[in-house]
Formats: sequence, C-alpha cells, structure tokens
Amino acid sequence: MLNASLAKDQRKYPRHRVFKEAKIVSSAFTGAINVTIRELSVGGARIDTPPFIDIPKKFDLFVVSENLFYPAVARWCAGVSAGIEFAGEPHRPKVLPFNKPLQQ
Repeated sequence: MLNASLAKDQRKYPRHRVFKEAKIVSSAFTGAINVTIRELSVGGARIDTPPFIDIPKKFDLFVVSENLFYPAVARWCAGVSAGIEFAGEPHRPKVLPFNKPLQQ
C-alpha cells in the first residue's frame, strides 16, 4: 500500500494552507453560504462548509479579505470539505451608482 504522504501530488498548481473567510453566492438561492478557505492555489481551493449543506455546482466565491468574487465550479465534496476549481477571472462586486434621494 502506498503511503498517502509519499504519493505524488497531481495538481496543476501548488496549494497553500490558508484560513480565509468566504461566502458562496449563487443565483440558485437567496443569501450566501459562509465557508472557510483552507487551501488555496491559482486554480482553485479546498473549502470547509457548514454541515448538511449542499453547495451548487456553479457559483461565485466571495473572498471577504480581498473583496473579490471568483467564479467557481465544485469538483468534489466529502463531509464538510469541498474542492473547487476557479472558472474565470476574479471581479469586484458591482456597485450601483448613488442617486440623490427623491425630494418629498
């Protein structure tokens, strides 16, 4: 049997351990799912989700500390952990233009 710690990592990009607050945002539901990013690479991340939550196949991952949305695709789920692949360029939240309040 091959020891998992000795197995060659097959990832395209090296991953780094992190502890970042993030939110899953999708048009499939209202609101957001709070998650924690545990490992991060250029191509994706491993996130921890709340128990008993099914994440959508496609969604935006909002990384709070960066104020950026990353389009993402869920690749695997195991318990409270999920592996995601980034599916596009990150973007900032859209800010609606400020209009003067109506005079009453």
